[in-house]
Amino acid sequence: MDRKLWGALCALSVTLAGPLLLAAEAESEAGGHGAPKGVIPPTVWGILVFVTVLLILWKKAFPPITEALEKRSRQIQESLDAAEKARKDTEALMARNEEALEKARVEARAIIEEGKADALKVKDRIVESAKQESKGVTERALREIDLAKQKAMDDIHHRAVELAGEITRKVIRKTLRPEDHVELIQEAVRKFKEAG
Repeated sequence: MDRKLWGALCALSVTLAGPLLLAAEAESEAGGHGAPKGVIPPTVWGILVFVTVLLILWKKAFPPITEALEKRSRQIQESLDAAEKARKDTEALMARNEEALEKARVEARAIIEEGKADALKVKDRIVESAKQESKGVTERALREIDLAKQKAMDDIHHRAVELAGEITRKVIRKTLRPEDHVELIQEAVRKFKEAG
């Protein structure tokens, strides 16, 4: 039996036997009205009662109490061990979660950077496509302008030939005087303006 239990037994026995011993001593000092002198003194009876109670407690009460205390001690120790294990598991889980969170942050940054790079590529393709389309539109416009210019020149040339032919026909029909010459030029200019 351990020291704590032994100390508790001693304290209990003193507590139980103390009043009996004090009562017995008080009776013997007072002269003990009914007790003859040769009979076992009350102090001895107190000690006998004390020892008997102590033996009964030792055999019957203390083993279940000790067992209950040890059981409770085991339960407390198991609870403490389980709590320590749970704490360590929680710390390990928190560390894994922190690692996973950091990994997710890194992946998110990589995805954002990749998205930015893709956006720049798309922007460059759009700009290049717009430049090519603008260049194509400009080249078509210049070709159309050249064609329109050529057509206008052809029309002017054709008209000038027609006018020259008309003037020639008129000149041949009549002899030209300086006044007729001016009149023919003015008429040709007027017809050219009407046609244009």
